Amino acid sequence: MTIGKSLRLRRIFANGRALIVDCDPCPEDLLAKVRLLARSGVDAIVLTPGLLELVAEELAALSVILRVDGGSHRARQLASVQAALEMGTEAVSVSVALRGPGAHETLERFGRTTEDARRLGMPVLAETTGEDWLEAARLCADYGADVIRAPFLPGRSNYRNLVRLTGRALLSGLEMLTPNLLDLMENANLAVEEGAQGFVLGREALSRPDCGFICRALHALVHQGVPIDEALSMAEKLEVRSQESEEE
Repeated sequence: MTIGKSLRLRRIFANGRALIVDCDPCPEDLLAKVRLLARSGVDAIVLTPGLLELVAEELAALSVILRVDGGSHRARQLASVQAALEMGTEAVSVSVALRGPGAHETLERFGRTTEDARRLGMPVLAETTGEDWLEAARLCADYGADVIRAPFLPGRSNYRNLVRLTGRALLSGLEMLTPNLLDLMENANLAVEEGAQGFVLGREALSRPDCGFICRALHALVHQGVPIDEALSMAEKLEVRSQESEEE
């Protein structure tokens, strides 16, 4: 790994782990959400180039992962790795699926991106989707991905096998499958036990009024390695302090 990649990944993975929030698609109150994430223990956020321009002044210590394609539903490369480098971001995100509409174009885009990223010292986060995500993750690791983002399916994720086969940092794509926060925390804890080095939260969590609390709890879980009940307790105390600080 080049020194450029190593230094950028170090900024994302504090103590070897990371809590990331995907801000694409854009929430209505993006600026307020980014301010909230910046003080809630989040390490990095995923943004498109346009969104990055909107929130650049609000990032504080947040690292930025730039989405250079249209995501899993729009298989086109919309920004270059060179552009991500010029914008000062820490990594680029690319969606990879092996089957379905646009799969061939997706793989070609991934190959071009990893080739450019290798030359420029830019880490690549591969977002694997679909039922064949495990196969896609292995392919991504073989052809240049530095970090794999994979969906978490309790009892069916096979994370341990993926980590063993790829040797890449694995991020669990956590979704709010139910409104129950405890379910999310239990899934997050299982993901870490199975080998995940962090989490990526999506729109479901970002749109919730308790988004800040969720991020604080997950931060305690992944960075401090505490049990679920202690992580929730720590998040509650930090939430109170944050509210008191805003009132002063």
